[in-house]
Amino acid sequence: MDSGEATLADFLFLVAIASDLADGYLARKLSVSSRFGASLDVGIDFLFVAGVFLYFTIRGIYPALVLVVIVAVFVQFLVTSKLTGVVFDPVGKYYGSLLYGAIGLTMLFPGKIARDMITVAFVGVSAVSLLSRSIYYLKKRKSDYRALFRYPKEHRM
Repeated sequence: MDSGEATLADFLFLVAIASDLADGYLARKLSVSSRFGASLDVGIDFLFVAGVFLYFTIRGIYPALVLVVIVAVFVQFLVTSKLTGVVFDPVGKYYGSLLYGAIGLTMLFPGKIARDMITVAFVGVSAVSLLSRSIYYLKKRKSDYRALFRYPKEHRM
């Protein structure tokens, strides 16, 4: 990547981070947050991150498995969000922050040692994220099932 491309990439990355932070801040400050807005924010973040990691994969910076894991974590989030009705996921928020951080660190430190460290951290956090979301879903499902049989039939919805 020549210096002009690197400058443009740095600028676009900073714009993406700034717009994501501003969007969330304004939605909370103006009390205009919604389920649709939260879902849209997650989807746009995923497209940005997946696009950057697709570029990294094409350039040989990261193996394709990294991109596959990112997609798998996002698909799991979509499925469990649909099944539980919960869009906000604290682990997912930290996972997204890690991915943004991995992009920034990859741009700042393009060497192999940094990439290897980022890959190891990424794999570890991805495993924790997948496990955490699965456990949360199973606990929620179990509690929903128990609640269904806790009340007489006339009180059920």
